[in-house]
Amino acid sequence: MRGFGAVAARVYGWLYRRSPSNAVVIELLELRDGDRVLEVGCGPGTAVALAAERIGADRVAAVDPSSTFVDMVRDRVPGADIREGSAEKLPFDDGTFTAIWSIASMHHWPDREAGLAEQAAKLAPGGRLLIAERLLKRPGHGITAAQTAEVIAHLERLGLNDVRAVERPSGRKTLQVIHASH
Repeated sequence: MRGFGAVAARVYGWLYRRSPSNAVVIELLELRDGDRVLEVGCGPGTAVALAAERIGADRVAAVDPSSTFVDMVRDRVPGADIREGSAEKLPFDDGTFTAIWSIASMHHWPDREAGLAEQAAKLAPGGRLLIAERLLKRPGHGITAAQTAEVIAHLERLGLNDVRAVERPSGRKTLQVIHASH
């Protein structure tokens, strides 16, 4: 969401500060003591805040290409490691995270395959990856069943295990959540 200016980011942050999609994904992650987690495309930081409540802010990291969102999340979740960055070039060492997730972000990535490969590299052995997008009938601001199949196939080519997709209701929409483990 590099194109978000300061005003647009703040309006978006206010509108989506309690999006039910965030709670769905955090629940599916089954966060545990000892996890070190990363959100890719954190937006206003709702899921970052939920994760910090469960495992502590010092165990939570996030990236977003918008400097306004990065500043917002740093203020919202003091102690979390929030950085400006993209899905395709994460500013962390390989094997760092036990859980990585992205919510309604993948459809913005300029290079989906590179973003998925980068996230797979950042997972620790046994780590889990969740990608959540709004399920659509036609390509757009979310993911279609055909695009889901492409993502699953790419994650399998990257060597991830137990790759599957599940649908979850989230407000008035349906989330397609793709799970994988390292």
